[in-house]
Amino acid sequence: MKIRNTCFALLFWTSLLSSSITCAQITGSGTTDFIPLWTSTKALGDSAIFQTGEKVGIGTMRPDARLNVVTTSTTTGAITGNANATSGYAPGVFGTTASSTEYAAAVYGLATAGTGITFGVYGVSNSPNGTAVQGYAPSTGTGSTNGVAGYTNNGGNGVLGAASATTGVNFGVQGISVSSGGVGVQGSSPNVAVAGFNQVCSTTCNLVAGTAGQFVTASGGIVLQGLVGAGFTQVFSVDSNGDLTITGKLTKGSGSFKIDHPLDPSNKYLSHSFVESPDMMNIYNGVVVLDSKGGASVNLPDYFQALNSDFRYQLTAIGAPGPNLYIAEEISGNRFKIAGGKPGARVSWQVTGVRQDAYAKAHRIQVEEDKPEQQKGHYLHPELFGATEKEAIGSNAAPAMTPPGRAAATSEANLR
Repeated sequence: MKIRNTCFALLFWTSLLSSSITCAQITGSGTTDFIPLWTSTKALGDSAIFQTGEKVGIGTMRPDARLNVVTTSTTTGAITGNANATSGYAPGVFGTTASSTEYAAAVYGLATAGTGITFGVYGVSNSPNGTAVQGYAPSTGTGSTNGVAGYTNNGGNGVLGAASATTGVNFGVQGISVSSGGVGVQGSSPNVAVAGFNQVCSTTCNLVAGTAGQFVTASGGIVLQGLVGAGFTQVFSVDSNGDLTITGKLTKGSGSFKIDHPLDPSNKYLSHSFVESPDMMNIYNGVVVLDSKGGASVNLPDYFQALNSDFRYQLTAIGAPGPNLYIAEEISGNRFKIAGGKPGARVSWQVTGVRQDAYAKAHRIQVEEDKPEQQKGHYLHPELFGATEKEAIGSNAAPAMTPPGRAAATSEANLR
């Protein structure tokens, strides 16, 4: 009506001025609550924008937010934000929230599909130095903030990082903390807090040679440390000198030392196997010269009897037979006596003892034991018994991962 009244007013004034004017007649029809759209130069119709109260919907007549955009297209996104500036701070999409309510979000993404590889939030960066998704929590107050947090309610991953490049130094997940009391990466779980796998995944995941876990310290200190309990008691540590400290029992399949070969240190290694025993045994030895009566008293460390019990002896004459050598007095006062030899003869002796200290008494090694029920029928080294990898103790199915290359193959155009 306003347009027609304006046209009538123009016709009135032009008739007074003996002029002529032609008024365009606007026609058309529409649906209540739809924002009108020029369907031609002279007609109006419904647009895709629907408004009810203060809520606006695009592609929906039931908006559940101030702005609700819905699309059923398989090739375009519901909303695309583009910042074409080549410098400066220019977000493609920017969201803020002032709410302190739990789970309030400045930007929230929800993938509702019940199957398939879907993403609640997906980020792509084409820059060789870019970041696809970044989280930043700048608060300096008390409390615990998270730059990025991920959660899952099934057997998937709370946070998944995949480095698809097959060359160069790259990281599936990298954690950095500049605080002297901070932690670069932390895992918390009633089962396995942090796990590392060497594998390449396409349709299935195959284990490959490499390093499952790597820890580096650049300026001394502890390379790896294990803490347990509410008081964070140390159970093991590896320092920058390569020294390993364990407060409990070490269980191994075999053991040896490996050093540069003394006769050819630049070209060869020399290895010796550890000495094994079913007992928690200590070994002491030495060489003694017999006195004028063909005997000798051998002094042991002052802690010997406090540490050891169940003693065993060996005597070997050096240079000439000593068939009458014997232990004249057993260990007492941390010493024992040898007799029956030739005056001035040299005798090699060896004494063993079983540990009797408080820790050893509380943690005796069980020489033979049944495997737990869940490990029966499985092996530490299944290949040695003609068994398969599935019969290995501790074997787990590889975690589900996004196939390498998927992220790289998905471009910005795929999301429009």
